[in-house]
Amino acid sequence: MNEAKSSLRADASISKPKKAASSPVNQPETVSASPLEERLYVRGDEFFIDMVRDINAAVREVRLETYIFELDSVGRAFIAALSHAHQRGVRVHLLVDGVGLPLVGGRLLAALEEAGFPFRIFHPIPWFFRHWRHMAGGRAVPPRFLQLLLRLNNRNHRKVSTIDRRIAWIGSFNVSALHLPAAHGGEEWRDTAVRVENIDTLALVNAFRRAWNPWRWRPLGHSAPLRSPFRLNNTRRQRRGRMRDLLRRIGRSKQRIWITNAYFVPDERLLQELNRAARRGVDVRIILPSISDVFFMPWTSATFYGNLLEHGVKIYEYQPGVLHAKTIIIDDWMTVGSSNMNSRSLRHDLEVDYVLSQTDTKAALASAFLRDLKHSTEISSSAYPNRPLWQRVLAHLILFAKYWI
Repeated sequence: MNEAKSSLRADASISKPKKAASSPVNQPETVSASPLEERLYVRGDEFFIDMVRDINAAVREVRLETYIFELDSVGRAFIAALSHAHQRGVRVHLLVDGVGLPLVGGRLLAALEEAGFPFRIFHPIPWFFRHWRHMAGGRAVPPRFLQLLLRLNNRNHRKVSTIDRRIAWIGSFNVSALHLPAAHGGEEWRDTAVRVENIDTLALVNAFRRAWNPWRWRPLGHSAPLRSPFRLNNTRRQRRGRMRDLLRRIGRSKQRIWITNAYFVPDERLLQELNRAARRGVDVRIILPSISDVFFMPWTSATFYGNLLEHGVKIYEYQPGVLHAKTIIIDDWMTVGSSNMNSRSLRHDLEVDYVLSQTDTKAALASAFLRDLKHSTEISSSAYPNRPLWQRVLAHLILFAKYWI
């Protein structure tokens, strides 16, 4: 464990940029003909070490998009690696959501400004005036203040990085030490991510460009159709298509539906399809958090337990710590990403998920699910009614705001 921590620091150390024979920005934009490679990550220390290593090895460009960016040991390591890449001529762009910044954010902004690479804030909180000068799409002016206010509910929840147009990192890890083991000062949040190499990342790059300049509503090409491994939701059409596809896959499932999700507030259509699948004999299991960073989420999710259990769906609550992962297994079709099963992901926030294609990666995800089951408590039909009355009342009151959570 100490070796992992020191490796993160070593990989993020800043040295003088090396001179290259030709500028990386002038190299041709080609994708390697090598076979596609995938690797699954369920540990924060391994995830951060390897991503920083990729940033340090970048020769052309690095685009990093995250919901939360903390100025802790992990955040400093990323700033150092991105700054180092910028110094040696790599195009570096960092995009952070306005809600995902620390509430004050002054120290983080100062550190990012000192690092020197371009960064922007997606939909800054309107009354945090210091954030305006880094607003995605340009400086705020009075009309933009109103637009920011109207879009306060629309967040960029993606956690994705593209490197040299051939490597993609997608998952639920934020740039935060919360995901590290306790021995490293973290809280060991349970997350999942995937690293994909030798893949065309143009759809992700275009999605990044759209978020980098959100006030430009001109269409961007290569919008990642549903047959793409990248499941984006930049437009209403993409959002509707993603939901229809998920419901169709659940409806056609034959063997299993294994879901791990942090914020489970499903709509009626999803509930119906899950119940129908369970009634026809599909193995439907859902792992949800017993401890959440959103304190009321386990209570709110529990309001759906009775309906699901009645139809044969098996529900488990993860016990060791905060469960923040978002994965879906439907027979042999599997996704890893940032999308929750709630209204925020369905209607309001920018998300991205990746459809696994490699047999060994799929086996690793299925194994991770079964391993998490061993650390989870199965919920019986009597478990929810035995919860404290005040929790049940508060949860039902919160559901009146279901559209917003």
